[in-house]
Amino acid sequence: MTAHADESASDVSLTTLFLACLKLGLLSFGGGLSGWVYQDFVVRRRWISDEDFASSFAMGQMLPGGNVANLVVCLGEQLRGALGAATAVFGLLVGPFFSVILVAILIDSITQAEMLDIALTGAAAAAIGFLINLSWRGVLRESNSPAMLGIIAAVVLGVGILKLPLLLVTLCVAPASIAIAWRRGARDA
Repeated sequence: MTAHADESASDVSLTTLFLACLKLGLLSFGGGLSGWVYQDFVVRRRWISDEDFASSFAMGQMLPGGNVANLVVCLGEQLRGALGAATAVFGLLVGPFFSVILVAILIDSITQAEMLDIALTGAAAAAIGFLINLSWRGVLRESNSPAMLGIIAAVVLGVGILKLPLLLVTLCVAPASIAIAWRRGARDA
């Protein structure tokens, strides 16, 4: 953890971490969960610095499996080690696990699900807003580095415009991005 996070982050109990992740898992709908995690862990609770969140977010995107589950594993590990990682991912997933089962049972009993479609469409719009906010904060954080802005532009061009596979784009830009970050870290040390 970098010095930018609050000192109280080292005192986060497993119970507090579990309850924070449980709340995130239960109250965030329609995707964009990484934005909710950012708001809770970085902005509201100040457990994790922007830099540590960005690193964990990138790691979660590159690893196989669910991106947000990977993200909370990284964040939980930073806060409380391996037990924190397990606690965070369990907290994130246990509530939605039982919620999905309950919702499936309810949907099976509803003959007209038009209101559900409307609600999910609204939730998806909010999730997209969170993702745009998170992306914009990342761009602002790197605004003083033309090289990193170039990496961001290359990813947007490759994945967003040219529709190239994410894995291919990642394999192409990751070495350059790592080298830039490494050089910047050596210069700042």
